[in-house]
Amino acid sequence: MYPKRSLPKVMWWLGYGGLVPFFALTVALLLGSGLPLLENVRLDWWLAAYAAIILSFLGAVHWGVALGMQDTLDERDLGKLLLFSVVPSVLAWFSLLLPIKWALFVLAGLVALAYIVDSLLLFKHLSADYGKMRLHLTVIVVLLLVAAGVAV
Repeated sequence: MYPKRSLPKVMWWLGYGGLVPFFALTVALLLGSGLPLLENVRLDWWLAAYAAIILSFLGAVHWGVALGMQDTLDERDLGKLLLFSVVPSVLAWFSLLLPIKWALFVLAGLVALAYIVDSLLLFKHLSADYGKMRLHLTVIVVLLLVAAGVAV
């Protein structure tokens, strides 16, 4: 197995940059205001949709690791990674069927659960920096989704 390198700076920028919609939408919801050019949209649903997309992305990381390491992983580990590559997107999609307040709370729980699953199955295959970044991002996203759920 090759030594795990530090994450490239662009991954840090993209990871933390992904927080911008969470912050902007949550702050607007907390203040009861709109956002420029988005005066006639449901910001709470935009936030829930964005969170669902992020959860789908988090699941896709499992798929990518499984694909990249398929020759070195045993069948059981490969199967777990592939299973958990699709579970977040399916659960996130179902959460969008809930009333918006509950959708935001459920999505917050799913983001936290995704981190727990990733810490058990995924992080051992990746740079330790990825786990650190994901912890920071997870805490912030969960807090923002809960705050938005309280605000709506």
